[in-house]
Amino acid sequence: MKDMHYWSVAETAAHLSRGDVSVRDVTEAQFARIAQVNPQIKAITTVVDEAMDVARVLDQAGRPQDAGPLWGVPVTVKINVDHKGYANSNGVLANKDAIADADSPVVRNLKDAGAVIAARTSTPEFSMRWFTSNPIHGVSLNPWDHRVTPGGSSGAAAAAVACGIGAIGHGNDLGGSLRYPAMCCGVATNRLSLGRIPAMNPAQSAAGIERGPFTQLMAVQGPIGRSIADVRDPLWVPAPVSPRDVGGPLRVGYAMNPFQGKLDPAVQMAIEKAIAGFKDAGAKLREISPPSAAELPDLWGTLMFTETEALARGAMEANASEEMWDYYQKFLGHFETADMAGLMRALQRRIVLQRAWAAMFQEVDVLLLPTSLSRPFRNDQDFKEPETLGEIVAAQSPLLAINVLGLPSVALPTHLDDGVPLGVQMVGPMHSDAFILDAAERLERELGTLWQTLAKQEVKR
Repeated sequence: MKDMHYWSVAETAAHLSRGDVSVRDVTEAQFARIAQVNPQIKAITTVVDEAMDVARVLDQAGRPQDAGPLWGVPVTVKINVDHKGYANSNGVLANKDAIADADSPVVRNLKDAGAVIAARTSTPEFSMRWFTSNPIHGVSLNPWDHRVTPGGSSGAAAAAVACGIGAIGHGNDLGGSLRYPAMCCGVATNRLSLGRIPAMNPAQSAAGIERGPFTQLMAVQGPIGRSIADVRDPLWVPAPVSPRDVGGPLRVGYAMNPFQGKLDPAVQMAIEKAIAGFKDAGAKLREISPPSAAELPDLWGTLMFTETEALARGAMEANASEEMWDYYQKFLGHFETADMAGLMRALQRRIVLQRAWAAMFQEVDVLLLPTSLSRPFRNDQDFKEPETLGEIVAAQSPLLAINVLGLPSVALPTHLDDGVPLGVQMVGPMHSDAFILDAAERLERELGTLWQTLAKQEVKR
């Protein structure tokens, strides 16, 4: 039998439904797994003490007739959302004791669905890097190769899931923070359309503070799992039925590199493997040029950094580590901020490009793109090798482009390159969340998943 800590959502639910195991059994297996592997990967910041009490209550009440798919399922949440009784530090040393007195909607919905929150996962300072380290909890490592990043800012969530900690790891995505970690750690994720999952932190709201308006336009919450089936998040707002034919041949458009950065040959191989997989699945493929794709990353930067400079620069300057403050200023230098008129023009341009991409999706059902233009970077490369930051930013163009457009995207692995995962992202038209998951599942059936390989390597070690 597969080790309990590697059970999927569906497998966990099936075993619990049959009474093969108790919720306490499943939760104890998670605690044992954390104790076994977290000292190596440093993904978990805090074990949730009351998880065993939650498990006992669920066992005593018994599985309800109308139990949802997450009832009794172990999950993790990221330390940048409010979780009552735990610090929402966002990786910032000054906030290490900022204990939340209420749950964010993400945490509350997980609890209401009967999920068992077993642990909390790390994030970089201000959740603002494609790497995961901070002054409180140190450096989170990629379980495949400790020399390369697990990604960021949800890199710890992805590393944990890859190792069998949580059937689902919660993350969020403003500049690729779900999709990049999924690629780096060889797992799957679902960047949902805006509004599918509510996002706010009660502590901020009570203080009269809210996320910036452009963050709200481009950031989403989402799940990371070991397969596409596990990122079919049951907590989103119900989506309208797509008029696209789920059962018919897929019309897949692909673009190797419509951006300005250099394409790594290993990433090109990932796209080629995905193309071959879609062909085997009977899809109709055509190479296309997504409208003004090379312009989109700069548009993301203008919106994001104009907002950050206006609303968060003071807090960052006061509370960031020396490394983080230096990084932020260098990162800012790769984009242009705007005055009020410039912001209005940027928002106008965003609508124009959203309309152009919507027209493109009249011709194809999904768009296949690189997740990143590069294989995973060296761990903490942005801090240790600041001269390469331009290369890093350019490589993440496919991530930034999709955030500024607000489109749903699913990232999944394709293969290993010298022992390190690579993958692709599939982008769909606005609000086609369920359809894009169906399409990704077709590709996954052809390519398979990678977590079994990591599990076998662990046995050999």
